[in-house]
Formats: sequence, structure tokens, C-alpha cells
Amino acid sequence: MAKIADIIKYEGDNTTFIWKHPCEDFNSLTQLIVHESQEAVFFMNGHALDLFGAGRYTLETQNIPLIGKALNRTTDDKTPFHCEVYFINKTEQMSIKWGTDSKVQYMEPTYGFPISIGANGEMSLRADDSRKLLLKLVGTESYLDQQKLVGFFRAFLMTGVKTYMAQVIKAKKINIFEIDENLTLFSDEIKNLLVGDFAE
Repeated sequence: MAKIADIIKYEGDNTTFIWKHPCEDFNSLTQLIVHESQEAVFFMNGHALDLFGAGRYTLETQNIPLIGKALNRTTDDKTPFHCEVYFINKTEQMSIKWGTDSKVQYMEPTYGFPISIGANGEMSLRADDSRKLLLKLVGTESYLDQQKLVGFFRAFLMTGVKTYMAQVIKAKKINIFEIDENLTLFSDEIKNLLVGDFAE
């Protein structure tokens, strides 16, 4: 039996990137509220149909073209289709800690002796393309939070950081005693290389 919902709005927390509203198969007069820092994706029968920006919407024909009022009237104003709404949090989530899981063995360029180097710090993440993030990473899960998202990319991130650390030291000819004074340069260079990897 279809459920009736008066209002669908985000009820997750600030560490959540994607949250699926628990109400499904709502009627065509349901109110959808999307805040400034969010987007919402409407699914019907497993297909992502519409992307909603900030505002208040009545889920009916003019907002969702594939649901017709006449069809809904024949089923007591309840949709005969399977409907879902996912909310995407667009705020930048900061101070997410990370660190290399092992040391990189590297031949120091100036003095020619082997060294072990590692890195750690903080990063920020933000959803740029809501639909792509939802379709490629979430699937049928009901949410995607910081911990899950970092977990997806941890191995990829660690490999990239360790590779780029050695590359930047070599390219910039930074010796072991100059790393501290070049931390900003070092961080910016590695960040720029990683951003290219994560663009998709």
C-alpha cells in the first residue's frame, strides 16, 4: 500500500553527504522542502528523473512530468509508481583527518641517503555533481556519510599521496632539512595533483 507524506525534508546531520528520505511511494500532493545548502533527486521506478534546488515544491504533474493527475485520481491520489527522494548535502565538510598508512622509502636527492617519509593532515570534501555522486557511489544505500566516502577512496588516496610526495620532493629538489619550511608549497603541489585524480 502506498504511503502518504505531507512533507519531505532533510533530517540527516552535517556529516552526511547523501540521505534517502524513509518515506516512499508518497502521493502526488506531497510537499518537498530543499534547503539552500542541498539538492534533492527524485526517483521513480528506479530512474533518477528530476533534480531539485532550494525551495518548496508540490510533487505533482508540473514538477514531475511522468506522474499524471488523472492516473493518481484512479488510485485515491496515491501514486501507482515506486517513488523515492534522496537529499544531497552540498556544504563543504572540513577538518576530515587523513594520514598515510605506511612510510615511503625514498632516496634523498641532496645527500643521497635513504629516508622514510609519511604524511598526514586534514582535508575538506564537497559534492560537486549531485546526480553523479548519487548514481556512482550510493546505489540503493540509504545514506553516504564522511566515513563511508573516505573509506571508498582511502586506498586510492594513500597511493596517490605516497606517489606524489616522492615526485614533489624530486621535482622541487627539496632536501630533508627543508621540508618543514616548504610545507605550504609541498601541500599545495600534492593537493593540485590529487584534485586532478578526484575530478571525476
